[in-house]
Amino acid sequence: MKGKKYGVGIVGFGGIATACHMPGWQKLDDIEIFGAVDSSGKARKTAKEEFNIPHVFDDYRKLLEIKDIDIIDICTPNTSHFPITIASLKAGKHVICEKPLAVSVKEVEGMIKEAKKAGRKLMAAQPQRFRKDSAAVKKMIDAGDFGEIYHAVAYAMRRRGVPCRDTFIKKALSGGGPMFDIGVHILDLTYWFMGCPKVHSVKGVSCTKLAKRTDIRGAWGEWDRKSYDVEDFATGYIRFADGRTIFLSCSFLANMEKMEDFSTNLYGTEAGLRWPEGKIYTEKKGVLQDIEIRFDSLPNITPHHEEIRAFLECVKKDREVPVKPEESLEVIKILEGIYKSAETGKEVVF
Repeated sequence: MKGKKYGVGIVGFGGIATACHMPGWQKLDDIEIFGAVDSSGKARKTAKEEFNIPHVFDDYRKLLEIKDIDIIDICTPNTSHFPITIASLKAGKHVICEKPLAVSVKEVEGMIKEAKKAGRKLMAAQPQRFRKDSAAVKKMIDAGDFGEIYHAVAYAMRRRGVPCRDTFIKKALSGGGPMFDIGVHILDLTYWFMGCPKVHSVKGVSCTKLAKRTDIRGAWGEWDRKSYDVEDFATGYIRFADGRTIFLSCSFLANMEKMEDFSTNLYGTEAGLRWPEGKIYTEKKGVLQDIEIRFDSLPNITPHHEEIRAFLECVKKDREVPVKPEESLEVIKILEGIYKSAETGKEVVF
């Protein structure tokens, strides 16, 4: 901390940084954006000219040399999260990193070890937890309104929603396809709703059925079909150590009714819930009841901004971060387990 200000450096100054993270930091009075890094000259120009960031580089190691920086915000492609996080922690910086925290269990374990060694905060940016409807549902769950949630069915499915950039469709950059891009969001949220239990085993399937076809069109434009080397569909059955389960399905391209289904269905002993619609299903005095929750009376918040505010509060007051890296480790175990199971055709037991 420098006086009443905390210095922030952003690594990766593309769309997620400029549209979501920067506005969140700019809302806070006790921070100052000291630096930004990007390999793109256009992005560096944006950082310097549009956001007036004083120190702009093409190498994140130069950013880490700035002593006034306390927090590093990582918004780079998935496979670069690990080396940048490790270097940042070694340099004595706190780290908030875009999801997924890393692309392997080994990498996340290394991050956790280094964060503890450095005595610095580490958190994956999982904005779905910070939505007003998510927070309200979590309070109801924790109050026991649903009883024991023993099973969930989670979807991150798109009909024609392939991101057109290489950072999403090349495994060397992304680490995976829809599971790492959108699946990690709904999985983390569902896992959090269920109280973050320990993973026991995973059985899964991963495949590419439509993304290589030239007769398939995307709603967001064209992608490089020759370079596309990640899955366009994956599904998995997750069993936790306490016997509870999740069924997860993710896709960029699927022949389905809706253009997108981003939802989770919770099955509890006292009631069930479909999120984000806010529909509760229960029985009272022998009568089946379908109840609609109204979230519109809750104060509006921007999830990305709220997670940044919450992370800064943890840095300032030396509190445990709301998205614990140990929870992100279990999420990555599941995703990596689905890929391994898909390759071997066998259940992966942890």
